[in-house]
Amino acid sequence: MAKGKEGCLLGVLLVVMLTASGCWGGRELNARAFVTAVAFDRPTEEEADPGEFLLSVQIPVPAKMGADSGEQGGGGGAPFVVYGTTAKLVSVGIRQLQRQLDRELFFGHTQLFLINAEVAATIGVDQLLDHFKRDFRVQRMTRIAIIDGEAREILTMQPPISQTPSAYLENLLSPQSGVAINYISDFGRFLVEQSDDGIEPVLPRLQPGKDATMTGGAAVLKNGKFVGWLSNFETRGLNIIINQRIRSSYEVECPLHPGETIVVGVDDFRSRYQLREDNGQTVFQIKVRGKFETIEFSDLHGPLEELQAALERSVSRVVRRELEQTVRRAQEMGADFLGVGRYLRSYKPKWWRQVKDNWEKEFFALPIEVEVEMEWAMTIRRFGG
Repeated sequence: MAKGKEGCLLGVLLVVMLTASGCWGGRELNARAFVTAVAFDRPTEEEADPGEFLLSVQIPVPAKMGADSGEQGGGGGAPFVVYGTTAKLVSVGIRQLQRQLDRELFFGHTQLFLINAEVAATIGVDQLLDHFKRDFRVQRMTRIAIIDGEAREILTMQPPISQTPSAYLENLLSPQSGVAINYISDFGRFLVEQSDDGIEPVLPRLQPGKDATMTGGAAVLKNGKFVGWLSNFETRGLNIIINQRIRSSYEVECPLHPGETIVVGVDDFRSRYQLREDNGQTVFQIKVRGKFETIEFSDLHGPLEELQAALERSVSRVVRRELEQTVRRAQEMGADFLGVGRYLRSYKPKWWRQVKDNWEKEFFALPIEVEVEMEWAMTIRRFGG
């Protein structure tokens, strides 16, 4: 009986070995061109069709990846190359790019999708990325950004430290950047929000500069297309409202000493939504709680302990004004990137079914109230006379 089981097991292993694809069905590494970043821009030709775009890809040059200003192996020069072509469809553009290369373009290691704002507004982000969302090899953690300028320009720049632009930008667009005015997203999150009912996607904003690329602010999408920017502070407000884990600082006037500025560091934000009735009218409430520390004072004396209540009110007021501006911006644009509709769909499904077909107008008219309560943690205080 034991011999029969062993024979059966050996038979199964033999079938697995013979049918497993392994390297036989794949390609050697040196037969692939690994695309680290993809960019979309308006075509450079004036007579270009409005539906066309310039597709650019960045490919690292392995022999130069370890080079340092030409002193090491690789003979100097940038450790990457950028190829571009004009097309109406991404799959057609990739096929045209492939004709310029002796290796197969591979998007399984792509780190960035960069889309020029004009192209995002006319053609649409959803359409541009449709090809990639159908390719199972494209990682859902790939970063996406809308470019306030030329996307290809960012791909061709040499970052301040010896790495490729794609790695540099991926760090800028990651939580490790530690900047509250950045909006953090990726391909997977975009796909979820784009397909979800009751929320519009937001993507990070990048601005190419002479010596560096600037982050800060965000791009709002509606029906898959770019419709406008959020400022740095509106983006910070959005991060707070949707419970992104951020730390930031605010400047407030000292209630005890008019004209004196106090800088406070805020973290541990917690936001939640709820509905309340006010004289027969439904009001959507955004309640935010948080804690702050005093960081810096503009004069020799710091706030006294008896100032606690007044300082907490001052910080709460400053934060609330910023959040209210973010809410106003969302309603003015008719783009529910706050996820109010998503909340109604989950907790008030009957109401949502009644308003979802006309949600843009309903969202614009919905009373939204922001309540902020900040607590002075006072673990770091400086007393003065």
